[in-house]
Amino acid sequence: MTAPPLLLAEIEDAFTAPGWRVSRPDDEGALHAEVLRELCDRGLPLHLGAAGTRGIAATLLLVDGLQEQIVLASREDGIAVARALQARPLWAAALLQGLRVQFALAAATAREGSGGARHERFVIQARWPREIHRTSRRREARVAAAGAVLGMGGERRGPVLRLMHGNLLASTRNLAVLDLSEHGCAVTLPAGMVPPAVGSVLEQVELELDEAHIVVADAAVLHVAALGRSAHRMGCRWQALPAAGRRVLRRWLAEAARPLPVGEASEAAQGGAKRRKAAQGGARPGRREAVP
Repeated sequence: MTAPPLLLAEIEDAFTAPGWRVSRPDDEGALHAEVLRELCDRGLPLHLGAAGTRGIAATLLLVDGLQEQIVLASREDGIAVARALQARPLWAAALLQGLRVQFALAAATAREGSGGARHERFVIQARWPREIHRTSRRREARVAAAGAVLGMGGERRGPVLRLMHGNLLASTRNLAVLDLSEHGCAVTLPAGMVPPAVGSVLEQVELELDEAHIVVADAAVLHVAALGRSAHRMGCRWQALPAAGRRVLRRWLAEAARPLPVGEASEAAQGGAKRRKAAQGGARPGRREAVP
């Protein structure tokens, strides 16, 4: 069975967004070490950057309670790392035991890594977080696609939203999904594409979660915002989503939020390399069945 694509927690402004609880060293000092060490020991992916943006993926390498510092590793390129570290505040977000956790990184600096066992390209050092923010279990599962963040080897690992025009495949548009939930998604509109009007409804769009799961629904355009000089970010809410499609999406989100066991992540990466090689040789996967 193919492992689900690695997803990263969406970064929010935990100071202003609703539903976040905060713990501080003076009232729950042990919690900080417990959360950070679990993130480190399990090698869970963290999403580093500013709230509401695509940042970089990283993992915790070292949690030093005595020196009050943490060390992270990232396989991103230098430009992406430098851009992420310019965020104020610089957030680190993760999914842990069904909850979203997030903390600000202070005095973060980066240097080139040694390319050791974790193949890190950059090592990031920061101060021990003063606060750790957590969501309650009642909040909906919402994740950001790592394919849009990592971009490693040119492989699309995350979901895409496919716009259909008259059911003609030749005129489809594949849009990279930035974040995804049971109730909607945000996608990137490439440069040169005219954004749909806010309030309009995109009929019968295909949400391709992975090679085996496609969900078909209508999508209402909630907002469109500039993303760089010419691209745009479009937020949509599902409409006319069938019960069967909602169940598929809910199960997929829950599975994607589950951390991969040790060893499976490298196997998934190797599988991606094999798929790219097969694609270059002319191999093409067959058409999957969509969930109506």
